[in-house]
Amino acid sequence: MKNISFYLSLLKFSLLHPKSGINLINEANQVHDDDTQKFKNFDYDPVDLSLALKLITDNQIDFKNTSLEINNLKKHLESFFKNLSGDYPSNTKPYPIDYSISGDSGPLLYNLCKFVKPEIIIETGVAYGVSSSYILQALNENNKGKLISIDSIFRPWQSKKMIGAAIPKNLLDRWELKIGTSEKMLNEIFSKFPSIDIFLHDSLHTYKNMSLEFKKSWPFINSGGFLLSDDVLNNNAFSDFYTSIKKEPIIMIQDKKPVSYLGILKK
Repeated sequence: MKNISFYLSLLKFSLLHPKSGINLINEANQVHDDDTQKFKNFDYDPVDLSLALKLITDNQIDFKNTSLEINNLKKHLESFFKNLSGDYPSNTKPYPIDYSISGDSGPLLYNLCKFVKPEIIIETGVAYGVSSSYILQALNENNKGKLISIDSIFRPWQSKKMIGAAIPKNLLDRWELKIGTSEKMLNEIFSKFPSIDIFLHDSLHTYKNMSLEFKKSWPFINSGGFLLSDDVLNNNAFSDFYTSIKKEPIIMIQDKKPVSYLGILKK
């Protein structure tokens, strides 16, 4: 009965909001297409966080995962998720807890931003804002840079209020949120910012969407900048892309149980 009620609510919402309904159908079709895709094994061995940072920075970075700032941010995020009320899906819990970027990816983003000191970062997919928080913490300490995040609202329990709800309030001044599809919003952003330093994909993990985001963003990334992608095990989009541009990636282990990888490309 719960599943029937769930799908009826989606149907009712789609009828009342046709554009959102079309997005839901497109997402379902893309997921179905990926289910029929045979995954190609990576040509490169996955590495841990420490080695990934050494490779990214040519051994120039002193890896820090226990700084006071990082520990305070971790405590803040732990408290946020501990106090998150309701059951998924609901207005108070619109995303699953494991929807956020996981494992060592947060510290990787923090240390990368501390090293690169970027002016402009773009990320797609925010959810509660875990990855955004690590990036913004680094930008705050750098005293420079801006994070532009893209996310969509096309489910009845989702709202702008909960997008990035976990981000500490003292970090919000360097954050700009764009609501819409990545295809539309990236065109708008790149017309205003023709060069960026870091691009992070963490939105819909389908072959079509990931490929679109990689191809759209890569030409605008500065030399020495980075393209990163969460969950590169989902399909062949990341491996096909780095093969097409003839770049050697860094595949970083995010989590071991369940296993997940972060893909990294340096331009």
